[in-house]
Amino acid sequence: MNILIISKYFYPRNSIASFRINAFAKYIRNAGHSVTVIAEGDQDMDTEWNGCKVSYVKNKIMTVSYLRDKIKRRKRWTVRRITASLLNRIFLDYNLFWGFRVFKKANKLFKENRYDVVLSSYMPISPHLAALNLQLVGHKFFWIADMRDEMSKHPYFSKKYKSAYIAIYERLFLKNADLVLSVSKPILDDFRKMHSSSNYLEVRNGYDYEEVYDVNFQSKFTMGYIGQFYDKIKPDNWFHAFSELISEGRIPKDSIIKIIGNNMKIKIPDNIINNVFEIESVPHDEAIRISTTEVDVLVMIHPLGRKGVYSGKIFDYLATNKPILALYDPDDVVGDLLRETRAGFTVKESDIEGIKSMILKCYSIWKNREVLPRDWNKIKQCRRFNQTKILLDYLSEHLPNQ
Repeated sequence: MNILIISKYFYPRNSIASFRINAFAKYIRNAGHSVTVIAEGDQDMDTEWNGCKVSYVKNKIMTVSYLRDKIKRRKRWTVRRITASLLNRIFLDYNLFWGFRVFKKANKLFKENRYDVVLSSYMPISPHLAALNLQLVGHKFFWIADMRDEMSKHPYFSKKYKSAYIAIYERLFLKNADLVLSVSKPILDDFRKMHSSSNYLEVRNGYDYEEVYDVNFQSKFTMGYIGQFYDKIKPDNWFHAFSELISEGRIPKDSIIKIIGNNMKIKIPDNIINNVFEIESVPHDEAIRISTTEVDVLVMIHPLGRKGVYSGKIFDYLATNKPILALYDPDDVVGDLLRETRAGFTVKESDIEGIKSMILKCYSIWKNREVLPRDWNKIKQCRRFNQTKILLDYLSEHLPNQ
């Protein structure tokens, strides 16, 4: 097969969204297919990556490096950010002009090559709209819309006018795509309610490193959180529970929390100010190394409300052989996955006493040098290679002549 992938996120961007597309491109190419990727870059450039042809298209409103620099320096308002903000308020996607340039690039490539499959991936409109426009100008291909997360039901579009506006595009994509992907069945079920006749497939995120079987323990009990805090995803209740346990003398006073890669301002209780260490963002490989060698417990946070949200952290954490403490809805997909794999514990993010109880359980594991009895066979199903194989098997069955 000759496959074209259209995505805002791709190598070398250091994000879960990028790792998902990196895996699709790499493992589809390793399976013997031809892969071309159109993605956002700091400049217009054609290159190669792991045997895939890559065309980077610059976002002339705001490049990746510019936005990353302003976020890091906490510069909220600049001319470009104001322009992007206005576009976001008008179109709910400041990438639409970039998406038009992507469509022109893809249309040119189609005139030079025949693509059997186009896979467009979330953000939330532009890549899918580029694929839809390729259909409208007469190109024939099997279209995979990788929705990844919710669209009109995403909390970002919680205001009615935003949700209604995005739903117009959502219905178009669901109606015209030959296959719709998402990371979880609950999200796919919501898409089915909007358009029941489409074909749907669950392809989760995953991990892409060797499983760690040998466990090391820190000299001081250490919990770690890797990634950003944003919106309602905040460490306040976790810090509160940790602070109380320190004050009550139920865990050692020199216990540590490491926060890696967060740019959002966080409020740390006074009595644990010297226990919490903030570390700047690091490359993904380094984040995995820290996960496996510098912490005893890996923490995830997600308040009640959204269903079917795994968060990429769960998969990066799974194969570390370290206990996972998920401040999540125990009855949602993360709770199910942790019970199935026996890789950690889930407690509601709002339950301070419950969080304290789970921290104490993790502390006991550290103190006694215990290792959780993980189900490695189920964990290995979450390898990105195996998740990509689910998609390849589907294509092999439904496009047998390719």
